[in-house]
Amino acid sequence: MDYDKKSLKIAAKITAGTLSESGKLDSESAKETVKFLKTVYAEISPLREEENFVKDAFKAAGKITAAACEEMEEPEGETAAKFFKVVYEGILPIASEEDFDEDVFKYVSKITAAACEEMEEPDEEKAAEAAEFFKAVYYGLLEEEKAEEEPCEEKPVCNGKYIVKETPSGIKFSLAAGNNQIIGVSEIYSSRAALEKGIESVRKNAPCANVEDQTVEPAETATCPKFEIYNDKAGEFRFRLKARNGEIILASEGYKTKASCENGIESVRKNAPAEIAE
Repeated sequence: MDYDKKSLKIAAKITAGTLSESGKLDSESAKETVKFLKTVYAEISPLREEENFVKDAFKAAGKITAAACEEMEEPEGETAAKFFKVVYEGILPIASEEDFDEDVFKYVSKITAAACEEMEEPDEEKAAEAAEFFKAVYYGLLEEEKAEEEPCEEKPVCNGKYIVKETPSGIKFSLAAGNNQIIGVSEIYSSRAALEKGIESVRKNAPCANVEDQTVEPAETATCPKFEIYNDKAGEFRFRLKARNGEIILASEGYKTKASCENGIESVRKNAPAEIAE
């Protein structure tokens, strides 16, 4: 079998959880273990091929399922796989959100796993409860975090514009300042709807984004959303704007000096509220 290593790793974690209480190391238990692992792997690996697959949700579901299976009296691979799927599908929408917070998601994954440790017979109903618990904790922590954030300053008046352009492989946008100078370019999108979502993400994140200067040693890591200043292969200064989920939503041209690059960042902040030029 040509194993997918990421799926195999998750299946192995879940399988290991079922062995924590067994204490048996003989050929018969080894056969049962292999059977259990193969069943889990065969059930969960196709999820990674789905269009909306999100690795963070996949890893979290594996951690939660492993914890839930630790007390399983009669280890059953099919039961574990069904539990995994329900948890994964339940928390997937969170990890797919534009303002997804990876750190909070990881914390809640650990909390939910701990809450499932005493679950003797994990089933689909309990998996749904675990997913609901996960969501309640995640959104509760997220609200606390948002309440601690300082509000953004009032958006400045801008004369910039978003320029949409068709390419051979899709559609992209550029953010231009009032003098028509391009200050940032997006990735290639497959649809107009996705592109407009990207523009809205720039409008939302740019005014409040932190700045992480990767050209100094040691560089201090900033939390997303953030502008990252870095040197390209030619030694010029560039910046990229990352959304709250770490996705790059805008990238600059090369600048000869860091001061010019920093001015470019301020120009993005100023012009982020711009409209699309049709």
